Amino acid sequence: MPTSFILDTDIGTDVDDALALAFALRHPDLDLRAVTTVSGDTVRRARIAKKLLLLGGRPDIEVAAGERGEQSQPQRNPEAGHEDEMLGEVTGDLPLSGRDAVTLLLDECEAHACEVATVGMQSNIAAALGRDASFAQTLPRLAVMGGVFAPVDFLGVTLPPSIDHNLNVDQPASLRALSAGIPTLYVPGDVTMGTWLTASHLEQLRKGDALCRELAREIDIWTVRLHASARGLVPPEYVALLHDPLTVACMVDAGRRFVTSQTVRVTVAMHHGHVRTFIDPAAGHEAEIITSVDAPAFAEFWLATVLG
Repeated sequence: MPTSFILDTDIGTDVDDALALAFALRHPDLDLRAVTTVSGDTVRRARIAKKLLLLGGRPDIEVAAGERGEQSQPQRNPEAGHEDEMLGEVTGDLPLSGRDAVTLLLDECEAHACEVATVGMQSNIAAALGRDASFAQTLPRLAVMGGVFAPVDFLGVTLPPSIDHNLNVDQPASLRALSAGIPTLYVPGDVTMGTWLTASHLEQLRKGDALCRELAREIDIWTVRLHASARGLVPPEYVALLHDPLTVACMVDAGRRFVTSQTVRVTVAMHHGHVRTFIDPAAGHEAEIITSVDAPAFAEFWLATVLG
């Protein structure tokens, strides 16, 4: 039976959210019930998601705008300035849900035992817990793109754990959501920072259907920002990281073929001004963490799934 889940996303900044959404639409083991958006201009993010769903032939999937969230550190702006460009040209309506994201999460998880994949900030999850503390028992699993449990090797450069953007934009939300005892799967930055989509993959997307071509257009926009921010570190053939697609893929057995994992106890806490994830056998909550990935094989799997 397909895994029913809700994608909670800050789609529209890094292109990997759109790549995760496309994968969720195309993989037969995933039943995407709804999309909720988080952080910054959540209505614009919801419109981006709805556009992709329409191009993917799924107008039935509900999209709800959610919490703007806190910006805990001045340097961690949840938006980068190109989000309107990511939305692009719109012809026709992009109808959004009459429910806000928090209401949708509470209603759907209770009614249908949906899992949730958070591939952005934890603001919606924290708000849901604030509205109804029993959400921690209702939600069967939370798949989190975030956390750091090992050294982060980024193209031969070791990055600090504070590179974890998702958990540090809205720090109070992360602390609340990830300390509530919800069964959690972490797909951490120390693993995802090696998962690349290449220029060759991009050219194959350009030859695909309307959804694939839209993904290619958004990748083109993001790649310019990626290479500019990396200041020459990222080779030209690398066009995007697959943080969020890997998170969604790890929710089903087909995606587990490319990863290893372990079950540990995890504590989420502030450390030197940043939200950090720690393996804590004494006081942590039990969680599963992804520990490695066959990145080239996963990229091929993602592409084959989205191309159909």
